Amino acid sequence: MIEYIHKITLWIHIPFGFLSLVLFWIPVAVKKGGSLHKKVGWFYYISMWVVLVTSAIMSVCNLFMDKYIAALYLGFLALVTTYPLWYSYEILRQQKEWSNRYFWIRKTFVVVMFLSGVGMILLAGIKFHFQNMGVMMAFFGVLTLPAGRDILMTKAMAMDKETKLKMHIQGTIITGIAAYTAFFAFGGNRILMQVFHLPVQWMILPWILPTILGLIYSRYMKKKYRVA
Repeated sequence: MIEYIHKITLWIHIPFGFLSLVLFWIPVAVKKGGSLHKKVGWFYYISMWVVLVTSAIMSVCNLFMDKYIAALYLGFLALVTTYPLWYSYEILRQQKEWSNRYFWIRKTFVVVMFLSGVGMILLAGIKFHFQNMGVMMAFFGVLTLPAGRDILMTKAMAMDKETKLKMHIQGTIITGIAAYTAFFAFGGNRILMQVFHLPVQWMILPWILPTILGLIYSRYMKKKYRVA
């Protein structure tokens, strides 16, 4: 029964995942704030939610099928993608002062993100001794640690227009990073190994490269739109 649920969920996940990979670039390329940007951005937002919900379901299925590492990675990726996807849209709906709902949901997210990152680092060291898969686990765990600074945020914090734009750009690009990371690590790795004949030791690249390129692109976009 679990395998059947996993298979059905996967067949929903794949087309929406591919759609997200394509749609991501359209809002990036077109005029910001325009009609096309908003419409395609909304479809991207919805398709990514489908991807995340199906990822969470498959992660639970993997647990029941005793595929603990796959469940861990898939669940962790779903978590670290859900937060930026959520705030990339919610931030645009906030006034200068945060709503209580936004504040407490965001506060909960950053606490869970920080603790998950610490857990990934500890697991990478204790179980894998920071070798092989432990390297990737530690890498992604470290990426979530900056969320810890937001644990101390207060309701008194206010946002101007540039802050909203900064978080919208940042959140959207992070979701794109996660989408491409998941694609190359779970599905695209077969293509890389069979077509490009990359050695097994190089298969860490699909996990890390989208993050590095995405962070560079994020800084470029913020500078382009004069966001501090």
